[in-house]
Amino acid sequence: MASILRSFAVLALLTTSATLTNAVTSGSGTTTRYWDCCKGSCAWSGKAPVSAPVKTCGKDGSPLSDANAKSGCEAGGSAYMCADQSPWAVSDTLAYGFAAVNVVGQTERDWCCSCYRLTFTSGSVKGKQMIVQATNTGGDLGGNQFDIAIPGGGVGTFNACTNQYGAPSKGWGKQYGGIDTNTCSSLPTALQPGCNWRFDWFADNPTADFELVACPAEIVAKTGCSRNDKLPLAPGFSNPSSPPSAAVGSSTTSAQAVSSSTVSSSSLAGYGGANANSQSTTTQPSSTFSTSVISNASTTTAGSSSTTSSTVGSSDTSLPSSTGQANEDEGDDGQDTCEL
Repeated sequence: MASILRSFAVLALLTTSATLTNAVTSGSGTTTRYWDCCKGSCAWSGKAPVSAPVKTCGKDGSPLSDANAKSGCEAGGSAYMCADQSPWAVSDTLAYGFAAVNVVGQTERDWCCSCYRLTFTSGSVKGKQMIVQATNTGGDLGGNQFDIAIPGGGVGTFNACTNQYGAPSKGWGKQYGGIDTNTCSSLPTALQPGCNWRFDWFADNPTADFELVACPAEIVAKTGCSRNDKLPLAPGFSNPSSPPSAAVGSSTTSAQAVSSSTVSSSSLAGYGGANANSQSTTTQPSSTFSTSVISNASTTTAGSSSTTSSTVGSSDTSLPSSTGQANEDEGDDGQDTCEL
């Protein structure tokens, strides 16, 4: 009996190991930008196994407690994207922010409130990295597209900025793409830092390699949303009880500094989840796959995106469902989804 039990234990361990490796998607994708002031799709209840939906704010910028409050991009809506869900620089080579996301082979249940480390592969930001939390999606987003929420980045199809801030009817600048030069001073004061970040740190729609990683606590603090199906930490991070042990901002970053910026042990939270509650395995072609992060999630490999780097995302509207609404944001040439 003892030998049989040992055999079962070994078999279980081997099976678990096979399940746990190759659980986190990584691949190549595109970035775009948007800021439509609408409630994000991950701000609705029931979208994913999370601690709470993404925080929304009222017209005056005060946080709302009702996750079912109607989106500001809908007539009579009172819930808007919070101004502090804007990007910011952690260092010269690392930034944090938020994005509307579409990962090949996955759904909102997989990516809502997950975090992705983007390593930019083109333009003036080539080699820089950014960690974004998925707070939204868009039915018009291409595969492996990250539509980064940047004030002044274009409202796209949906525009709640006029209701919230009195912005022009098509938002600040062009409807798709937003302002072309740094006229961030024309935006509301609360949005100016995130707008300036684009011109000081970022570039126009660079391509990027992406990898699912643990969410820094600084990001989770702004959305109030973290995954319940937490994954072990991705490369570049160590146990939450200790500081990061490898590069995040650059290939030479130490545990004590991320390009002269310190990431404390408390800054790791809300590990992203990939199909963590799914039983099936989905594989897409032309993909790269990370095997260094393990989880109880089923394996999903993300394919390469066919969206060009010149596209800037926007939003479209989908109908309510039993799992909640989806609201996506907008940008230059692409679309995000504003779910009502």
